[in-house]
Amino acid sequence: MTKRRILLVDGAGQPLRELGAELAARVAGWEVVQATNGAAALASISASSWDAIVADMALPDMGGEQLLSHILRQFPKTHRVALVDLGNLNALLRCVGGVHQFVIKPCTAARLQEVLERAFELDLWLPNQTLRKLIGHVPQLPSLADSYNAVVRALEQPDATPERVGKLIARDPAMTAKMLRLANSAAYGEPTDDYDVVEAVREIGLDNTKSCLLLAHSWSGFGGVERAGFHVAAIWPHANEVAALAEWLARREGASAPMAGLSRTAGLLHDIGKLALAANLPDQFNSVGKLMRLDGSASVEVEQEVFGATHSEVGGCMMASWGLPMPIVEAVALHHHPTCFLSRKFSPLTAVHVANALSRAVSEEHFYALVEREYLAVLGLAEKLPAWWHEGQQQLKLMRNAHA
Repeated sequence: MTKRRILLVDGAGQPLRELGAELAARVAGWEVVQATNGAAALASISASSWDAIVADMALPDMGGEQLLSHILRQFPKTHRVALVDLGNLNALLRCVGGVHQFVIKPCTAARLQEVLERAFELDLWLPNQTLRKLIGHVPQLPSLADSYNAVVRALEQPDATPERVGKLIARDPAMTAKMLRLANSAAYGEPTDDYDVVEAVREIGLDNTKSCLLLAHSWSGFGGVERAGFHVAAIWPHANEVAALAEWLARREGASAPMAGLSRTAGLLHDIGKLALAANLPDQFNSVGKLMRLDGSASVEVEQEVFGATHSEVGGCMMASWGLPMPIVEAVALHHHPTCFLSRKFSPLTAVHVANALSRAVSEEHFYALVEREYLAVLGLAEKLPAWWHEGQQQLKLMRNAHA
């Protein structure tokens, strides 16, 4: 087993001093080294490779965010974890808006161990250096102004409730991703597997929800997306259709309520990588569209050529790095090619793969061409395709008429 090397960078009060010794004692395969400030950390990481950096945000010589951002640019293979004071809400929310994982002070060795183990599991979703670097360049996820404004208005009402606010957030992929990231972080107790936005808002609280969305929205924008030639408004109806269809299909196939909920959330987030690429790398994203129009190639093929990864891989890696439940990560990362998944039973990935095809197909023949028949045959579900198509069309008709 490869030895993991972890660098702890201490700040005021040295909260990581005792934690480092306890962490090293808990995990035999980890080498834990400490640095007393940001400059020492930069010297250490320049001289040797590290699997993870855990940095206090209150360093004596520089901001913890400054240190972690430098490490992101220069050493993208290294996982970055910020240690944040709950009283410093702005620092916490900057972590939510960026790409760092985070824990709240005071932190126990057990909690930090769990966060780091989840980070190391992410290596399974980062198959090459190109994709790992790419993830570091896509921190922003813009939300539609109308969706954002509706949530803010709801939060400002004196009778605002987590249910009302959560249901509005759940219509928007970017806001959903941000809220689930915050709920699934170690910041609010032990890492969980929350997939329900209403529960996330209830756990975080309405005030923190408002602060999170206000700050995150201030970093987001559609300038890059528009420059990429990406029709932003088009992703929301499709995302919501796939979410509703995935939940319907899961329930039709007798899935449990949690699996149906996971399927819905995964459907909403399945194209989040496309939004991230368009918002953060607009020029390259624009070239994808041009190449598709020139030779008629599929988007995932051109994305692989331009970025070295597809939007589904980017989205899946983002969701994994943010600590979202693995069924959501799998569905987002593999919704175009589910045969890469080892499971041989119906899952949120199955629901999202079929729902995406139902939403995109213009005919029954087109639907059959969009799904991976081999994957569904292995699951013993291929014979259900005709029924899924005809019943799915009825579901789509009801949804589209309701929004006409």
